[in-house]
Amino acid sequence: MNVKLVTLKTNHTILADFDVDGDVCLLKEPVQVVMQPTKEGPMMAFSPFLDYCQEFKTGIRIHEDDILCITTPMREVENQYNQIFGSGIQIASSIPKV
Repeated sequence: MNVKLVTLKTNHTILADFDVDGDVCLLKEPVQVVMQPTKEGPMMAFSPFLDYCQEFKTGIRIHEDDILCITTPMREVENQYNQIFGSGIQIASSIPKV
C-alpha cells in the first residue's frame, strides 16, 4: 500500500492508496481530509470521497494535470487510514532522543 496525500487544484486534499499509470493517477479507497472544529480546537477527520462509485476499490482515475501536489502523510495519519482500509498494522513513530 502506497498511502499519499493528494491535493487537487480544486483545493480538496485526498488520502488514498496511490498509484501512477502514465499521466493518470489512481486513487484507491480515497477519503477527503477535512478539519472539524471541536472544543479543544480543530481536529482532522476523514470524509468519504466518491465511495459509492464502482471504482472506489479499484482506483479512481485522475489526470496528473488536475493535481497540485502529492505528499507523504504524517505517520499518525497513515496509521489511522490503515486501521480503516489497510491491514490494521500501525507503524511506530520514532521516539525523540532526550
